[in-house]
Amino acid sequence: MLYSLHAKPLMNKFKSKEPRILHIISSSGFLGAENVVLELAKETTKVGYWVTIGIIENRNNLHMELAEKAREDGIKVQIFPCRGRFDGRTISSIRSFISSRQANILHSHGYKSNFYVSLANRGHMSWVVTNHLWKKTTFALKFYAYLDSLLIRRANKIVAVSDEIVDAMMHRGIPSVKITVIDNGVDLQRFSNSQRNNNLRKSFGLNESNKIIGTIGSLTEEKGHIYLLEAARKVIDVVPECRFLIIGDGGQRQFLQEKTAHLWLSEKILFAGSRKDVPEILSMLDAFVLPSIKEGLPMALLEAMASKVPVIATSVGAIPNVIEDGINGLLIPPKNSDAISEAINKMLSNGDSAKEMALKGFEKVRDHYSSKQMAEKYLTVYQELLT
Repeated sequence: MLYSLHAKPLMNKFKSKEPRILHIISSSGFLGAENVVLELAKETTKVGYWVTIGIIENRNNLHMELAEKAREDGIKVQIFPCRGRFDGRTISSIRSFISSRQANILHSHGYKSNFYVSLANRGHMSWVVTNHLWKKTTFALKFYAYLDSLLIRRANKIVAVSDEIVDAMMHRGIPSVKITVIDNGVDLQRFSNSQRNNNLRKSFGLNESNKIIGTIGSLTEEKGHIYLLEAARKVIDVVPECRFLIIGDGGQRQFLQEKTAHLWLSEKILFAGSRKDVPEILSMLDAFVLPSIKEGLPMALLEAMASKVPVIATSVGAIPNVIEDGINGLLIPPKNSDAISEAINKMLSNGDSAKEMALKGFEKVRDHYSSKQMAEKYLTVYQELLT
């Protein structure tokens, strides 16, 4: 049984060696992993732990969204400058910070942060790794995954966000005794209190008659946006007032916009880029679609469910653990635009059923995927390492 985040016995156990947690991540925007880091930092700070989010700064691809959001929430942030793929000064700065601030748990997220932490730590501190997903859509990413599998063996504990990721790590020879699964979690209050904002709707050029289908995610191949675009053509042929809102940015943006133009959908599909008002945007949607080819446990899906939006998602990664088809959402096969369009039409044509699924979806997230529940499980890992 997991202990309560506010239980005094836990604090007494840590009295002799209070946890001082340094998260390290190389951020490329405020995406799923960044969201997890922030929610975990917020929850562990609430119980009085020393927590800092360390961000390895990529000078060639500068993203400070996580730093900005963390500071807004009162979380300490430390920037570690990095001037290339390998920068010895980054190792030194991480090592110096660990020593001066007496951090006793290092928690890294992603290939690059795992690489730098493994060199900076040299086995001196307890080291936790969270594997959010090994992306293998290019040769370079496959190589990074291979290198990562060698490095993280040195970690004391490795957290996977889905059983599929566990299987991938064990296939690489990582001992199962080091691995545990912890589901991602969302801040329910942040997403359950948003009210419909007509001014926001108008800012996108949308009117009251429009049905809005949305998706949130980085514009990369594994997110499967191409299949959503193909499905949009079929949906709009049946429901002309339907509009599609794509939130996020990434390397495929130009390709996807060209595909949109080729489908004669440029006025029907809106590419809104990265946004800071995701809860408000979710409150506008008539349905949320996640067309991913590969996933761990997507935060965007949990956020949509927490917002009581009807959801449609592909049956990849840990998604089938979250969505019961026809009960709290619709599950569809990946790489199938016909299945996406049919599911959207089903949601739009049966409003009562969609609302019922949305309510069940909220209850599922509330009962099993809150940020508090996620933090409790991570605190168990930290406790094991310190005691």
